Amino acid sequence: MKIAIIGAGLTGLTAAYKLAKEGHHITVFEKDATPGGLAAAFPVGSDHLDRFYHHVFVSDSELLELLKELSLAQELQWYEPKNAIYVDDKLHPFTSPLDLLCFKPLRFVSRIRMGLLVLRSKFIRDYRPFEHITAREWIVRRSGQDAYHKVWGPLLRSKFDVDEEKVSGTWIWNKFKLRGSSRGKNINKEQLGYLNGGFITLVHRLIDTIKGLNGTVALNTLVRAIKRLPDGHWAVETDTVTQVFDRVLFTGAPELLSFLCTDLPDNYRESIEAIKLKANLCLALELKESLSPYYWITIAQDGLPFVLIIEHTNLVGQRGYHSHVVYLSRYLDRSDPLFSASDEEITRLFLDGLKKVFPQFSMGNLKRATLSRAPYAQPVVTLGYGDRIPDIKTPLEGLYLASMPQIYPEDRGLNYAIGLGKKAADKILF
Repeated sequence: MKIAIIGAGLTGLTAAYKLAKEGHHITVFEKDATPGGLAAAFPVGSDHLDRFYHHVFVSDSELLELLKELSLAQELQWYEPKNAIYVDDKLHPFTSPLDLLCFKPLRFVSRIRMGLLVLRSKFIRDYRPFEHITAREWIVRRSGQDAYHKVWGPLLRSKFDVDEEKVSGTWIWNKFKLRGSSRGKNINKEQLGYLNGGFITLVHRLIDTIKGLNGTVALNTLVRAIKRLPDGHWAVETDTVTQVFDRVLFTGAPELLSFLCTDLPDNYRESIEAIKLKANLCLALELKESLSPYYWITIAQDGLPFVLIIEHTNLVGQRGYHSHVVYLSRYLDRSDPLFSASDEEITRLFLDGLKKVFPQFSMGNLKRATLSRAPYAQPVVTLGYGDRIPDIKTPLEGLYLASMPQIYPEDRGLNYAIGLGKKAADKILF
């Protein structure tokens, strides 16, 4: 078959790789000049840095299997992170169960209940009871108002802002489960992995392999329309050419498919347009000096313009960056004026916030700041979300959709993007 895949993120590239191995003729279309989607990168020093922060969990079986298959397993290294939480205008260590027991912003009984909630979540397999209860209700019921107002409430607000009260218990359960699984059998020891050269190394290996299997990856190529032809084939229109395919796989946000394909039934169009995703602003700072000893700092109080401070080089070392690398991350609606503000305005706001957390920070420490924007970065998992997820097969024969919201009940992540790409390829093949 001749198969078009729209989007050169890890879902699209994994599907393309699997289909090309089966002997099909693959063309991948990517609107950006660089591949990778949320795994894209840019040069820093003599290395490459992910535009959006990433790491690997020990439970990321799909990613680990793909690295092995592409002879990249030896490029993955494992590290022990040191984490903290910022609350009440102070940094608190937050890596081990002992750190939780010593976490003074919570009453002792709340610390115990909070730890048990996270620990038990690792062993829960049936998430369906959580689909019809909000994250707030579930947390308050199991760890109390104190833990919610001090820790989880601010986190949900920073992640989902106006949609905080709508988020289902499934989402927060998954977060607890994932963090628990990163510790393996030893709950005192967390392990996170990172790929030498960044995850763009995997993206480039996939592209090279697809090309070696006679596939095509067309970068800087915007698809304008997807049209169903009378004979059942599909026309994919770009700015310069129209090509005909037997199958089309779309891997962008569902609402974009609705815009590109006017042949979709009205009820299906309405259902995928109703799926909401948050945008993300991610500011990567190259610094002369380190900010703290911590890799991952969770912001659990209101009033700051970002939700996370991630000092990447505190996990992986300075490598070829020749700088200390820090990410500042913020989730928001695409309609929020901040998302469309200038790079300079956003950078100034974030740096002002950073000075509140680290009063010793000065502009003299900053070498370069790079802002990346993702308009579709985080599905808003509301009550009954599982009943509204579209199937990979659309109602139109030969047209397929594989996008971030369909990873559910898992949350977004490179591992699940790869797994979704494999599932999409299987749907097309069988």
